[in-house]
Amino acid sequence: MTPLLLRRLEKAGHVSSAAVTLDAVKKAIDGDEGVPDLETLPTDFQVIGTELVKEAQKKRPDANQVLAAERGEYVEGISDPTDPKWITEDLTKPKQPEVSNMGNGVFSIDGLMDSQTSPAPAPALSIVDQARQRAAQEKLHPANSGETTSNVQMETAQPVEDENDNAVSAGEGADESPAQTTAVNMSKILAERCPDLTAEVLKSQVSESAHSDEEEEAEQAAPVWPDYFEPGRYEGVPNEVYHAANGISSTMVKDARVSLMYFEARHVSKTIQKVRSPVLDMGNLVHALALQPEQLETEFSIEPEIPEGAFTTTATIRAFIDEYNNGLPVLLSADDIKRFLEEYNATLPAQVPLGTSVEETGQGYMSLPAEFQRIEDGQKQTATAMKACIKEYNATLPAQVKTSGSRDALLEQLALINPDMVAQEAQKAQPLKVSGTKADLIQTVKSVKPDALFADELLDAWRENPEGKVLVTRQQLATALAIQKALLNHPTAGKLLTHPSRAVEVSYFGIDEETGLEVRVRPDLEIDMGGQRIGADLKTISMWNIKQEGLRAKLHREIIERDYHLSAAMYCETAALDQFFWIFVNKDENYHWIAIIEASEELLELGMLEYRKAMRAIGERFRHWRLAGADYRRLHRRA
Repeated sequence: MTPLLLRRLEKAGHVSSAAVTLDAVKKAIDGDEGVPDLETLPTDFQVIGTELVKEAQKKRPDANQVLAAERGEYVEGISDPTDPKWITEDLTKPKQPEVSNMGNGVFSIDGLMDSQTSPAPAPALSIVDQARQRAAQEKLHPANSGETTSNVQMETAQPVEDENDNAVSAGEGADESPAQTTAVNMSKILAERCPDLTAEVLKSQVSESAHSDEEEEAEQAAPVWPDYFEPGRYEGVPNEVYHAANGISSTMVKDARVSLMYFEARHVSKTIQKVRSPVLDMGNLVHALALQPEQLETEFSIEPEIPEGAFTTTATIRAFIDEYNNGLPVLLSADDIKRFLEEYNATLPAQVPLGTSVEETGQGYMSLPAEFQRIEDGQKQTATAMKACIKEYNATLPAQVKTSGSRDALLEQLALINPDMVAQEAQKAQPLKVSGTKADLIQTVKSVKPDALFADELLDAWRENPEGKVLVTRQQLATALAIQKALLNHPTAGKLLTHPSRAVEVSYFGIDEETGLEVRVRPDLEIDMGGQRIGADLKTISMWNIKQEGLRAKLHREIIERDYHLSAAMYCETAALDQFFWIFVNKDENYHWIAIIEASEELLELGMLEYRKAMRAIGERFRHWRLAGADYRRLHRRA
């Protein structure tokens, strides 16, 4: 039994039975009389174990043979046939190939090509059968598991040993057909006796192998980012990973310049949350289109285009309903039904009116047939008696149908006199309702056009935003694409944004030399130009009413006001940049001017001074928080 099969049996709940069987076979081979009782095992294992024990007992050498071998005599099946003392070379016979053990299961056959007579090849074993047989032999013959010539597995014929561990004697030719083997193959017996179990084992093996391959591919596809970033340069770090990483960013330094209380609330206790704004979303959208357009769908969800033919307004829905109703067969109106009823009533005998006076009642009574004039001669003709006779006569006449009520009520009356007409009317498609809310009208249209598309439903599904991405309307996308086009067409900005050696959103982690605090930066763009490292940030801005002559001065004030110079100084120090530029683009619709400002030495020096001052304040506050037991380890894990 191979180790793999034993593991499969263990998973299937048969490991104890397999272990008892294997122990019985081993003791039978060793000649131990205390062979375990197999009757307590399941039926399959009783049959298998009994056969294995019998085969093992057949192969067990006789005690006299063992003693003869110990005296130095050659005993087939026990003595080593490759021992030089048992080999006598006959020079009249062709030289047979020499087999040598190269180690690690590799063997060399020398002289095979020089042989005058090629030996007949033994039946070749598959690689799987070889592995299974080798494992079975190691289990049954642990003493012969080493690299000895008495237990060699070969794919070609050789004068060593066959599959049954029976040595070939010196007097037997190598070109003789191999003897029929009776090797104990537990895997084969299991397959014959327990086909269902064997099939389940093989199925489990294939399933686990496929699952292992899938897990390996998934591990290779998904990069694993560290929980803690050591100082260095990292490319491809996702936004969410970078913003959750250790180290103080330039945004945090700017917040500390507002006040340390604000810094603590934003980044330590987090009682002030960052609020997403349309202005920030537009800036991020332009940033993605200009620098990383291939990753646009990763962070943003674009408003879906409304396909042609979709219903967009209530008016379009009602227009469809009207068109549908107009194409239906015309239904009978209430007036038409009433006319049919009145025509039918006109064909019926007229009922005698009861009259409103004695004279009218008497006239009606006298118009009755003689058999209905029940008042005998001599009796007084009272109005009551005459009306009774009139009613009796009227009851014998066919009943007239009602000609008033709703259309459905009139249809019920028509069904009494003309059921075929009503049946034909019922087979006609009913017109759709044209009243109700917009949602009701949508369901009405879907009842006859299930595949209808509605702009409201498409937009509602987009607004649900299950992935939490930034929602971008078609108008916002059009504006951002226009800004992207302006940037790429600019003679200088376009070259920077599309430079072949550019790198985008590279993350740098380092240590501030003065305070020892961890810092991190992430410039939008970096370019290596012949050893000169250039960094740049892309900034969207709204300055539609600034005169051209004062634009540069206005941008410099904007840089100082928003601490862009502080970020530039921090970038240059941590990322080892030699120059830094800002690419400003106006985001007002249809007015996308572009200005490129270089961070001068004076600006960088001022930014560095303000950066150092803020970092010293943060470091001092960190020491205070450490004494107070505050948790700020995410910002600085070495503090």
